[in-house]
Amino acid sequence: MQQPFSEYIKIIGKGQKGARSLTREEAYYAMKMVLANEVTGDQRGAFLMLLRTREETPEEVIGFVDACRELIVPDVKRLKPSLDVGCYAGKRRQLPWYLLSVALLVKQGENVLLHGAHEPGSGRLYASVALPTLGLPEVSSVAEAELQLSQLGVTYLDLSHLLPALDTIIKLREVFSLRSCANTLARLLNPTEAKYAIQGVYHMHLDHKHCRVNENYPSINALCFRGDGGDPEVNGERETELFITRNGETKRIDLPVVADKWALKDKRMDVQVMVDVWQGKQRHVYGEQSVVATLASYLVLLKNAEAGDALAEAQHLWKHRKGEFLPFHQ
Repeated sequence: MQQPFSEYIKIIGKGQKGARSLTREEAYYAMKMVLANEVTGDQRGAFLMLLRTREETPEEVIGFVDACRELIVPDVKRLKPSLDVGCYAGKRRQLPWYLLSVALLVKQGENVLLHGAHEPGSGRLYASVALPTLGLPEVSSVAEAELQLSQLGVTYLDLSHLLPALDTIIKLREVFSLRSCANTLARLLNPTEAKYAIQGVYHMHLDHKHCRVNENYPSINALCFRGDGGDPEVNGERETELFITRNGETKRIDLPVVADKWALKDKRMDVQVMVDVWQGKQRHVYGEQSVVATLASYLVLLKNAEAGDALAEAQHLWKHRKGEFLPFHQ
């Protein structure tokens, strides 16, 4: 039963002994009020920062996700991708090489919805900035995304077109100098209810929390892992724990190290380098290893493949790509 919003603040903020976590139902109503702008700015800020201080429980996140999905722009449901990929972290050490892994999947007939947001002043390179150079033009509406998805098999939609209220909360980082639960919710959104979803996270144990949430939506098959910078990109220089959730149950698969060399941080983030590597005009140690490892992790989800088989297929697809065109050229 819905309560005045001040009661939800009281529940989570009443001191070390008096406070408790929200139930799934309470979390649902609280987040629905926040997204529907039925709270004051002071209430919203207090609520988000109290949650930030102690971190959200899986039960709270599930309730928040329920509210978010209910308020997604209705036209979005017309999109019918097979794979959902959230691109929310932004890169600052390496280029977003995972986008080339996505391009290889699209060449194999996968229909992919990419979605993300950007935080002003973060200094990060976001997928939305890189994609036009890679051959995927920017779209400015759901209708344009629907057309692009039908023509190219892939599209990128900014969160501002999917759920504007959640995008507004993400951009509050400029006010708080802290991220909020909105960044987690956006990754878990899967706005079209695609059969497969991929989620990259940054902080330790966030992958476990995502799994607990994913287990509550058994119709969706999800892959979650700690990706480079928090994006859905495998760093081939280290072993990566892949958490695959199917039918409400999670299984861990270890993707082995694929790198034979360690790479230095890129001195400048030039997306044209990705194009040149795709077209075989230059080499990039980290990038090529990451594309293969990331694609392998996606194949583990999509084909229910063993890690070794997925790596072999990923290496084959990378080696035999059509490098004379842009990555997202059709």
